[in-house]
Amino acid sequence: MARNLLSLAFFLATAFCAWAADAQRGAAVLRNESCLDCHSIRGVGGEGGVAPRTRTAPDLGKPLVPAYTAPALAAALWNHTPAMWAEMSARVMARPAPSEADWEDVFAYLYSLQFLEQPGQARRGRQLFESKHCADCHSMENGAPGRAVTAWARLDDPVTLVHQMWNHASSMKKEFAGRKEWSKLTGRDLLDLTVYFQTVQNLPPNIEFSLPDPTSGRSAVVENCAQCHTGPLALATLLQNKTWMDIGAGLWNHVPLLQSVPVISEADMRGILAYVWELQYRGPEGRESRGERVFEDKGCIYCHRSPTPRATALSPRPGKTFTPFSMVAVGWGSGREMYRQMQEKGVPWPHLSAEDVSNLVAYMITLNR
Repeated sequence: MARNLLSLAFFLATAFCAWAADAQRGAAVLRNESCLDCHSIRGVGGEGGVAPRTRTAPDLGKPLVPAYTAPALAAALWNHTPAMWAEMSARVMARPAPSEADWEDVFAYLYSLQFLEQPGQARRGRQLFESKHCADCHSMENGAPGRAVTAWARLDDPVTLVHQMWNHASSMKKEFAGRKEWSKLTGRDLLDLTVYFQTVQNLPPNIEFSLPDPTSGRSAVVENCAQCHTGPLALATLLQNKTWMDIGAGLWNHVPLLQSVPVISEADMRGILAYVWELQYRGPEGRESRGERVFEDKGCIYCHRSPTPRATALSPRPGKTFTPFSMVAVGWGSGREMYRQMQEKGVPWPHLSAEDVSNLVAYMITLNR
């Protein structure tokens, strides 16, 4: 998958639905909907110029939420709605009307700003090769007990390295046992090691890689990980703001805790990385019962009590599942009229947390069953 800032495509298959979110298109949505008239991206304004110092709206290139999940971003945008309507009314600006699909792409772009891998550094990779004890067993050509780097399979991208290291982990555990501490790695380390090994193998430095549809990794994760990763250790809860290579490094660092390390194919490794990252993106599963309580406690039920037409409008269309993007599309679409009516009645705009959004989505899905 190309890691260019504006062409990155996230392929996300969730319990809500399956979709392909396009970060490049998400950047265009922000421009076309005049979001950059108020917001900047890493200090750059809407026309490519430096944002004026008087601009007070958050910089979208900076961290917007503590943990980047779809529900967390949806909650942040929902809570921003009243301030946005007030600012746009004061400026007499046209109302933006992004669709649900637009919001999916905007979220992908916001993710890309935070989690794109940086170029690998061969010099640092060489230093890691020494400091992490790889050189104790492996040489560049020959002369060490382990297989020489030049004899390894072609390291075309970082996922190939993750896969080879994983399948090598059983023998590594035996080698490390009782002699030295397990060498833990970061996602950054894997990228630098990859570039270093590529230079040794006379390959062009490359950290671009492709990942499949996340559902392709589900069975491998369920079979090998689900027994332990439940409750507070569930991957959707445990992981926050990790890149794909961070997750690859986490797999390696986890090896000492395993009784045995199953051998897997490279295709399965790519599927595992995609599926686990998608779990992180989705965040913890919402609960229908809690969503119904949020629907009542936040006052939604007073205007959207079934079976009124307004309640029906909140339900997803036949064949369409309600998602965090649905909520944002409602808030920034028909939500303007909803906000006006709430102002007239003195009703405060409901403030939502990421957990609230997850639970509301779970509840809203049931309304269309």
